[in-house]
Amino acid sequence: MRSYTDGHIKIHPLGGILLAIGLSLGGCAQVSVPMGSNNVATPTVLTGSIPSASDVAYSDVDEEDRSIIAGHLDTLGATLADGQAATGVALPWLNSVSGNSGTVTGIDTSVLSATGCLTFRTTANTIAGIKLYDGTACRDITRKFAVTALTVSEA
Repeated sequence: MRSYTDGHIKIHPLGGILLAIGLSLGGCAQVSVPMGSNNVATPTVLTGSIPSASDVAYSDVDEEDRSIIAGHLDTLGATLADGQAATGVALPWLNSVSGNSGTVTGIDTSVLSATGCLTFRTTANTIAGIKLYDGTACRDITRKFAVTALTVSEA
């Protein structure tokens, strides 16, 4: 006598055999995904996204350039502590390793005392050409400036 009351389900022997054959043949199936193309005229795009102005700025002006820009803003920060405004100030910068150079201008210190950040514009003469960038630099915990945002400017 059975101890449960849900009913008895029988599996037909032929159904079990068909199920076993189907599962074993499933491993023989091939699914191929193209990993690339040798066709140079119409290559396969594997990954990608819509490039933004910040992507271009990141590839053109690298971390070393940004730290040089921030260092020049730090030297300006000493005069800003004395209460002098940054209007009309032009800070030239040069990365002697990469050869990139530019000039930081348009420094806006209106929210510096409230947020610890300032905005600026800089040119960058890189291997990609000369472009104008809008940037933001904020003070970190050591009170040094760090470039936190940089985008290509629509001049």
